[in-house]
Amino acid sequence: MNKNKLKRMVIVSIMVIVSITYVSVTDRKREIGEAVQVTTLPVSGKVVILDAGHGTPDERCRK
Repeated sequence: MNKNKLKRMVIVSIMVIVSITYVSVTDRKREIGEAVQVTTLPVSGKVVILDAGHGTPDERCRK
């Protein structure tokens, strides 16, 4: 193995280790101390309609 390939492998390995460490530390920080504010609205007695859309008009809709 030539010297350049070995150097590149070492650099990439270090970058992967640093990235994994950063993600695990920030996730742990979020689990421990951050509160997330959640707002809920009453939905009893209401009808919720979900339309997938897909970006094209519905052929069955006659407007």
